[in-house]
Amino acid sequence: MSHPQILPREFQVLAVLVLLAFLAWLIRLVRSQKVTLRDSLLWVLSTVALVVITIFPSLLLRLARALEIQVPSNALFGASILYLAVNLLSATIANSVNAANQRRLVQECALLRGELESLRRDFAGRARTAASGEPSKPPART
Repeated sequence: MSHPQILPREFQVLAVLVLLAFLAWLIRLVRSQKVTLRDSLLWVLSTVALVVITIFPSLLLRLARALEIQVPSNALFGASILYLAVNLLSATIANSVNAANQRRLVQECALLRGELESLRRDFAGRARTAASGEPSKPPART
């Protein structure tokens, strides 16, 4: 049984070339450390899935039939919306983790700054005492 041509051959070739160029660019970003491998994993997997669907568009028909979706393009739109939601959730989780790390680092920096100021005051006090010739006291234990 012959299936009707879902995508014109020229469009398939163009789409595969664009997706492969995007994949190469993504790999370049990972290699230059502008994007972490963990952050790019979702992009790589989805691009590979799109390449496979573009090369074998009958897979989209089968998926739509399996999900009882009448129009295959609706299945593609549904998958796209799901992909965007997962990507947004992934970015939100990464942002939350970074915000928590930033908050912890700011608190640690403030504690270290306070400790440094305390040490500077103690040192300045000892230097004045040594300059005046008075005997110095041993440092107080904290």
